[in-house]
Amino acid sequence: MLPKFMGQGIGKKMVTHLEHLARKAGVAKIHLEATLNAENCYQRCGFTASAQAIYNSPYEHQLACVPMRKQLVDHTDLKDLECRALR
Repeated sequence: MLPKFMGQGIGKKMVTHLEHLARKAGVAKIHLEATLNAENCYQRCGFTASAQAIYNSPYEHQLACVPMRKQLVDHTDLKDLECRALR
């Protein structure tokens, strides 16, 4: 997100909307790889972080990231959704 748009709640609204769509689709858990500067935003949205890792993009770039996840529903038989943060 461009710095001039940060702190306005736009990111949280986007995450909330995507979570709503995921729940409607029967997704139980969301996994993502957050950039280091986005980690706090995702934590405020209820995601929990793992240890810092390296994201290898399809364009052969490497970027420090934080794998994160959030449980949407408490059913182990529902499908998972994996998404990667856009850079």
